[in-house]
Amino acid sequence: MPTLIAEAATSIKTFSLARRVASFNIPVLIQGETGAGKECVAKLIHSAAFGEENDAPFIGINCAAIPEPMLESTLFGYEKGAFTGAVNSVPGKLEMANNGTLLLDEIGDMPLALQAKLLRVLQEHQVERLGSNRPIKLNFRLIACTNKNLEAEVAAGRFREDLFYRISVVPINVPPLRERAGDIIPLAESFLQKYARMVGKNIVLSERAKSALVKYSWPGNVRQLENTIQRGMILNQDGVIHASTLGIPLVEESAPYIESWQPAAPVTQAADLNDNLQAHGRSAQYQYIADLMGKFQGNKTKIADFLGITPRALRYRLASMRKQGFDVC
Repeated sequence: MPTLIAEAATSIKTFSLARRVASFNIPVLIQGETGAGKECVAKLIHSAAFGEENDAPFIGINCAAIPEPMLESTLFGYEKGAFTGAVNSVPGKLEMANNGTLLLDEIGDMPLALQAKLLRVLQEHQVERLGSNRPIKLNFRLIACTNKNLEAEVAAGRFREDLFYRISVVPINVPPLRERAGDIIPLAESFLQKYARMVGKNIVLSERAKSALVKYSWPGNVRQLENTIQRGMILNQDGVIHASTLGIPLVEESAPYIESWQPAAPVTQAADLNDNLQAHGRSAQYQYIADLMGKFQGNKTKIADFLGITPRALRYRLASMRKQGFDVC
């Protein structure tokens, strides 16, 4: 069974429903934003239904990725000579999924004419290849995925109402990543392990990088998070991914003064710094940063990360220190 990350309550609820549905051979409609993990949920249902050792086929087709003239022949298959270029008989995805699972990804993009033909196949549990009158019995588990609101598509006349009710016996909603913040760091760390061989060493996230990941809204969901972690691993510094290398907006980016700094997480060093600043004032701030410049050999990225601020905010402070006569690099 696929290893899935579920720390947030919404994720646990979604995966629990998927496992319960797997006990019954009924059509399932999985809805959610692009990149949220709909196919992962579909594979979970398949694995739970057929078991790890079972060789039942899992056949997927993206209805939005195949041109309309080719989609029908891809789904239904065709006999030799059915059309120009059909030099051999080819089974369709419906037939190939027999005794297994058929995943119709982005079904909301299927043309209306083809929706009617698909509905007939689902009702009769049989299919005829293009160019043939011989019915082929079908027995598969149907899972459909979409990033669209199919009820709205039905209302707009772009999706058949009868097909909608046929495929959505049990609807499962996959929440976007921004609504399951508890999954972000566990997912990020799973990607670090996944791509460790790519960089040839173990990479870790700095505390401020973790904070930046959790605060970001992730419009591209899990898929975007995976790409972001890959970028950070490539640009790591001494085995550490810093927030500045992630390529995502940082919440603290506009804060120019140390008085408004907020630690990325409850880190002891950052908390100690804040107490020190309040007790000793601006002069102590300058001296503390000057000491860190020596400790980290002028590495501004490491210093900013240690303080829980952005490199830009650190540059503002260093410029102010120079004006006050502090000797900084």
